[in-house]
Amino acid sequence: MPEGKSRSVQDELVDLVQMLVAEGQRIAHVFAQRHGVHGTDIEALVRILVAGERGQPLTAGQLAAELGLTTGSVTTLLDRLERAGHVRRERDPADRRRVILRYGEPGRELAGQFFGPLGVHHRSATGDFTPTELEVVRRYLAATIEAFGSYRTELTREPGT
Repeated sequence: MPEGKSRSVQDELVDLVQMLVAEGQRIAHVFAQRHGVHGTDIEALVRILVAGERGQPLTAGQLAAELGLTTGSVTTLLDRLERAGHVRRERDPADRRRVILRYGEPGRELAGQFFGPLGVHHRSATGDFTPTELEVVRRYLAATIEAFGSYRTELTREPGT
């Protein structure tokens, strides 16, 4: 950047989000290695957990789309997670043709080992923020996640469509 030219707060936020994403990936990688699971397994478990907590459990097809994997690859991933007891496949009571994904107890324990300490660190880092500041951060992160999702959708489209 030329001398004397200042960066905007938005530019700094982009840099910080990139660093946050990279740090999160490093944490997930170290955690996955330590617990003998694949990095994609951790990402799948996080998505299944969050969807379930929101009351909108995922199907295997939805998980495949979220992870950018083929349905065959997700089936292999889910078979591995199910054998380890991390997830269960259940018939959707509203539509018996659909199979939804739920956490198994070992998966819940693994998530607790991952998110418990991370939550402690995060709450410590944000403890001095006011409720108003936290609401602004929440809105910012929600908008950022939406922007990332839009970009991912663009990337997955066939060129020229």
